[in-house]
Amino acid sequence: MGSDLHIHNTRIWTADRDRPEAESITIRDGLIVSLNTPSPDTSPKTIDAGGCVIIPGLIDAHTHLLMGGLSMSELDLSGVQSREAFEAAIAERHAELTPGKWLIASGWSNENWPGREFPDKSWLQAAGDRPVVCRRVDIHAALVNDVVLEMIDCADDPTGGRIERDAHDAPTGLMIEAAAWNLVNPLLPGVSVADKQDAVRRAMAHHHALGITTVMSMEDAHDVEEVYLPIRDQLTLRMRVTLMERAWPMSFDFGSDFPNDPMLAVIGYKAFADGTLGSRTARMLVDYDDDPGNRGMLVELTRDGHLQEWARAVAKAGLSPSIHAIGDEAVRVVLDAVAGIDVKRRPRIEHAQQIDPKDIPRFRGVIASMQPLHKADDARYVTRRLGKNRLKGFFAFRELLEAGAVLAFGSDWPVVSCDPLLGIRCAVTGLSLDEEEFTPEHNITIEEALRAYTADAAYAIGGDDIGMLKPGMRGDLVMLDTDLMPSEWDPRVPGGPGGRVVLTAVGGDVRYDAREIS
Repeated sequence: MGSDLHIHNTRIWTADRDRPEAESITIRDGLIVSLNTPSPDTSPKTIDAGGCVIIPGLIDAHTHLLMGGLSMSELDLSGVQSREAFEAAIAERHAELTPGKWLIASGWSNENWPGREFPDKSWLQAAGDRPVVCRRVDIHAALVNDVVLEMIDCADDPTGGRIERDAHDAPTGLMIEAAAWNLVNPLLPGVSVADKQDAVRRAMAHHHALGITTVMSMEDAHDVEEVYLPIRDQLTLRMRVTLMERAWPMSFDFGSDFPNDPMLAVIGYKAFADGTLGSRTARMLVDYDDDPGNRGMLVELTRDGHLQEWARAVAKAGLSPSIHAIGDEAVRVVLDAVAGIDVKRRPRIEHAQQIDPKDIPRFRGVIASMQPLHKADDARYVTRRLGKNRLKGFFAFRELLEAGAVLAFGSDWPVVSCDPLLGIRCAVTGLSLDEEEFTPEHNITIEEALRAYTADAAYAIGGDDIGMLKPGMRGDLVMLDTDLMPSEWDPRVPGGPGGRVVLTAVGGDVRYDAREIS
């Protein structure tokens, strides 16, 4: 239902264009009842903000909540910057695990070490005869050792994937796209429902500490049914779910009949058009500059010519078609597939990282669900991948807004951090992970970036009662110790924006309070 809360002595950015600012807010039964009014006589919980700033609860429009929660207990290789460090991390985790237990790791990127070569199974020798699976940061490739390879029929590449091989045609251990998803993932040891629910609880607490009150999470239907439904009354984070089910033909009954409520709702289905830039599997109109003859790949429904039929079927079921498209040819194919669709919940193009400039005007009214921190990562190598002449369409935030697109920002967690303040920093400055300015012509303002994490993200996921602070909306808000709008917030400060989340409330319920922690 929600709680009662009154906060005063604050500066509020509401995201409501008709009333952008306020100085106090009152919430009753989880809904905002007034702005700029004294605390009621029958006083709800009252907080003196001490001059801190309040903004609407932040929304992550693209995440993988359960996967991210589980990854918090896996070996994190995101900080590894050499082969020696990679092997040392594997050896250390191997020594910690009981015999027979799989070693699962994630987060590595070949862009992080000298030479940028992709690893092979020899990097995993320290694990001995233990099964090892190490997912690349983009989750579109996995490195496995001989123990796992022996469980797989490696005679032929799977459709939509590739088993990397050496000069003698022997598997190197690197599995690309469908080779990782369809050959490796089914082998992974199962995780109990109880452990998955614990992972969800960890993930929710992590998000609240970052000011996030709603996520649009990509989930499997069986996890929604087995993991989320039994604990829906324990959810503290609003969950809008897009189902990762794209077999064809298929039924959409689970999504269309799902008993939605303000905390847990199914809004759509997701399909894939291509792979990723880092793995050189994003589908391009022209060959990769650093891999002549390779334009990436179209995958699944897109490869088989069923994408438009699938998208129309999702829309007919009253749900949102959400399609992963990173390369410029994949984006064009998706724009063609969703053109003219009459849908209650609007189609979303997920990522849209590389767009042919001629296609940008076609985004008018289209939702571009993008992740600014992916730009910070990919900026380190995109010039090698695509050449300077194609950068006009690389994370073209400014051009998309000017074309009338709706920008909805998210993280793709656990691929990158889900901290929205870091995402805002990247979208506003264009700084890469190496702290170098990249394609600043695509930068947007702080307010535009904030809208992409609040009001416009809410629009993208069908959240008519979230994303703004105005009477009648749900009482989801974040208190920050720094005002993001004036010059006192310097997004160019190395390592972060400088501000921090002080308090997060969902429906008036305080879910994170740094004042109590400190």
